[in-house]
Amino acid sequence: MVDIKPEIAEMLSELADVELSFPDVPENVPLIALTETGNSASVVLSGKDRYSVITLQLDIYAQTPEEAERIAVSANGILTQKGIKRSFSQLLTDEKFPRVCMRFRFGIDEETGFTVSI
Repeated sequence: MVDIKPEIAEMLSELADVELSFPDVPENVPLIALTETGNSASVVLSGKDRYSVITLQLDIYAQTPEEAERIAVSANGILTQKGIKRSFSQLLTDEKFPRVCMRFRFGIDEETGFTVSI
């Protein structure tokens, strides 16, 4: 099992503050909340996980819907360059701050760290 959250958080930190869990009520925006919603072994070789499938959720909070969308587009570009594919995106405006919810699903070779869109 691999914990890729710290690496993803570092990659996104240039866009906004990143928290590694879902915040109760964000006070300082923009903010990216990074949550791992799935991490399962897909291939086990010689008694070790070799290939895992990971699902991440980003919740991007901002002052305006336009700012949230702009950060979401940038975050998507950063993760796509890493080989991580977006599977869902939705703008939500019925909360204190506008939020873009995005989900990403990808495979990772745990020996090499190479990520694959699936």
